[in-house]
Amino acid sequence: MHRALLVPEILLHIFMCVEQIREPSYAKKPLSRRSLAALATTCKTFYEPAMDFLWADMNMLLPLLGCVTRLHPMIYPRAQQSWSWDIEPLSQLERSQFLRHSGRVRSLSVSSDDDFHLLYAFPFDTCVFPNLLSLSWMVISTRYLRFFLSPTLRNCYIAIVQPELTRNSIGTRCPALEGLDIDTMGVMAQAPHLSETIRSCRALVRLQCPPLDSAALKHLSTVPTLLSLSIYQESFSNPPSKLDTHNLSFVSFFNVTTLRFCYAPIADITAVIQHSEFPSLKEFELVASVLPGAELLPLLQALSQCKACHTLEKIAISDDDPKLQTLSLYVCCSINPDNALLLEAFSSWPQLRSLSFPDPHHRPPKVTFLGLFESLRQCPHVHTLHLDVDVINIDIDPEAESFKHTSLKRMGICTSPAADAEAVARIIFAMLPDVHLGDSWGDVNTHLKSLRASSSLQDEDGD
Repeated sequence: MHRALLVPEILLHIFMCVEQIREPSYAKKPLSRRSLAALATTCKTFYEPAMDFLWADMNMLLPLLGCVTRLHPMIYPRAQQSWSWDIEPLSQLERSQFLRHSGRVRSLSVSSDDDFHLLYAFPFDTCVFPNLLSLSWMVISTRYLRFFLSPTLRNCYIAIVQPELTRNSIGTRCPALEGLDIDTMGVMAQAPHLSETIRSCRALVRLQCPPLDSAALKHLSTVPTLLSLSIYQESFSNPPSKLDTHNLSFVSFFNVTTLRFCYAPIADITAVIQHSEFPSLKEFELVASVLPGAELLPLLQALSQCKACHTLEKIAISDDDPKLQTLSLYVCCSINPDNALLLEAFSSWPQLRSLSFPDPHHRPPKVTFLGLFESLRQCPHVHTLHLDVDVINIDIDPEAESFKHTSLKRMGICTSPAADAEAVARIIFAMLPDVHLGDSWGDVNTHLKSLRASSSLQDEDGD
């Protein structure tokens, strides 16, 4: 054996490359796993690191149970469905055989609890996976969850909130937990159990969960590591869970940079923004099935008036398909903005870079060129604008205006043909010299290209 293979760092790098071998999706057994298994049987030097890689990522409990001598012939070559129903739990010796490799597992996905009863004989406080870093728990019951809660766990996904979850005290058992996703699987989450679970976590960096009560929200405001908070519930929940906004006055989420709400009542979200402080907030996203303008306007005003208005870089408000791309503001709802609303948006966020205001109902636009340019004066750096403008009622004379906005590069949406396409083109040519119009501008685009071509020829003649 070459001496280089005795250097642990070199050996680990080689095995890491083996683990990343790609193969066709139709392969019955991945080549990487076959290779690691072969390396483990090559020599004692290769055994431990190869086994660590081989067992690192598991998507079921079955292979570990196959390490138990009594169970091996029942599982291999192929376990029958419900094979373990009448099998006794693991004995003390068999538990040792199971633990021999479970300590190597770093990532585990659990989608069935059919074989959990085999672990019943483990002492109550035993951590069966002592080095686990990531856990996806996709079964309804959390009765046996305690066996999987490692003190090293960093990320955890739990499919549904059950009373057992509180008794397992996930935050106490997993003090290093950074990422927690709690789903409801279409079942209404039981607020007390959810709240107690969240309040046991003190080192979270990222949290996604159903609506919380004020006690849980207050606790999260004291977690200095929390950066991302997503309040999520399925769109088919009926009725939608309300956010508890009581006693939230002057609660500050000092380090939260990302705040998301999915299908939560908009009035409740507005109350949270009004009664709490997010001094570091950079991204705000809202996804809803219905976006009534009467409720959305107060939310936009609350965002413009809170402390976060100086730090926000991205605001996405839309229906089930959020598509915000780059402060960027994307609002897809029943609002048909007018000059006053546009001016308020631009004045509130002078750092705005991109604004999208598509109207799914295709109503006649209320924003005029006069209102558009008055608003653009407030945002010198905006480069992308998707907004329908009134190209029929012209209310500005480009020759009487000296204003030019040179940062705007893209301008889309023009649902109505211009009454005077050449006049509109001259306005854009004079005041938006570097803008590129979308294809929907039709004849205006044709005249604009002609004006620019003529201008270029005149410049060449002058030279």
